[in-house]
Amino acid sequence: MLRIGFVAVAFCVAVSGLATRAALAQESELYEPLIDEDAKGFKPAKYQKDLAFCRKRAAPHAEKAAAHAQAANEGGQQVAAGAALSAAGSIVSALPIPGFTAARNVWAGGTAADAVGGAVSAGGAAKQAQAGAAAGAAAGDYQLVVDSCLIKRGYRFLR
Repeated sequence: MLRIGFVAVAFCVAVSGLATRAALAQESELYEPLIDEDAKGFKPAKYQKDLAFCRKRAAPHAEKAAAHAQAANEGGQQVAAGAALSAAGSIVSALPIPGFTAARNVWAGGTAADAVGGAVSAGGAAKQAQAGAAAGAAAGDYQLVVDSCLIKRGYRFLR
């Protein structure tokens, strides 16, 4: 009967590992402003040079956004790990174990793992939400700096 518990724990850990890899595979895209390229006097080479300059000026905001996005990913990993631990604790606490003392100890351990997994998952969700909001704000600041820089250089935006 304990083999079923170990198989269930291994399955939950494998599922959380796959979710972690999927979250790390997603990368944020760099902001591309929507410039009026049909405007009189528009030169693509000059625009690329000006865009590179403006992105360089906004680089600190991009770094902050990337750092906050990484923290949000770590929070997501913590949520997945907590959920896997909680699921494993629930499964183990429901296993039929012969002997009163052994069964009580396994049930208590499973219940404790379930509680700890829930707490870890809740902490990870809070971290993910806070870091996600900070990453969104930093990405907005990055966009604002790039847009302001291009407007000062005389470009017209379509939106």
